[in-house]
Amino acid sequence: GCPLVRDVFELTGDFCRVPKRKCHRHYCWEKLRRAEVDLERVRVWYKLDELFEQERNVRAAMTNRAGLLALMLHQTIQHDPLTTDLRTDR
Repeated sequence: GCPLVRDVFELTGDFCRVPKRKCHRHYCWEKLRRAEVDLERVRVWYKLDELFEQERNVRAAMTNRAGLLALMLHQTIQHDPLTTDLRTDR
């Protein structure tokens, strides 16, 4: 039977005991339930897709972090040959 709900979305755990062909109150409840399940699946797929995209971005950032180009672009150059300590005075 159709799962009974309270306040539209709260499941009570009870089910409609009227035979399916005679129950006019819960007409096509199976189709609605399948639609709810499909909608939940789509939401999970979107969330999973977002997580895969985040993982791809993090992996790309990690591989770029230790790359040769990053090392060459962030190298400290000593312009004054008399200065040996390149640290700031903080």
